[in-house]
Amino acid sequence: MSPFDERRTVQEPLIRYAEEAGWEYLPPEEALRLRRGPESPVLHEVLIGQLQRLNPEIVDLGRAEDLVRRLVKVRPFIEGNLEAWEYLTGRKTVYVEEERRERNVRFLDPDHPERNVFHVTDEFTFASGTHTIRPDVVFLINGIPVLVVETKAATRLEGIAEALDQLRRYHREGPELMALAQLFAVTHLVRFYYGPTWNLSRKALFNWKDEESGDF
Repeated sequence: MSPFDERRTVQEPLIRYAEEAGWEYLPPEEALRLRRGPESPVLHEVLIGQLQRLNPEIVDLGRAEDLVRRLVKVRPFIEGNLEAWEYLTGRKTVYVEEERRERNVRFLDPDHPERNVFHVTDEFTFASGTHTIRPDVVFLINGIPVLVVETKAATRLEGIAEALDQLRRYHREGPELMALAQLFAVTHLVRFYYGPTWNLSRKALFNWKDEESGDF
């Protein structure tokens, strides 16, 4: 099956399902514009706006831009993935000079989902040094990539294994992106497997909506 057919039979239906669930689709060129180029993993304008919206008393434009710089510079290893999780869960702080103290900052609002902005995009070109990767589908909340998805045609017998190999390459060649994403998924649409970003063992995969005891 050609890449075009794989896109038509797996990737595009996945994006349609996401849209039906409330995620807004961003064409690759629009996502690239909001990212300010392929070297950035985040949608800058979206994230800066959301930081100000969710933290109106303590985050102005300057602080929002500084927080974005801090986020995208987390270490490109599993330790950085933990640090990114701390940002996402409101455990990171900013010094508010007017109050002479540190205040926790919210990058997401888990209590009021409607206050967050949900995007899905595809062909996510990301450049890191001399390497360029292109994940099939990326889900972002408030401009932050949280889920990276590799799609394979259902007719490919080793499709899931090939997708996992692709994700391992992304860790090697685009670790700055993978440090932010908290989850990965591989799918041929018939099955949707997912797991934590830094454990790519096939044994660690969960099958979405599998009803077997002990699975998710």
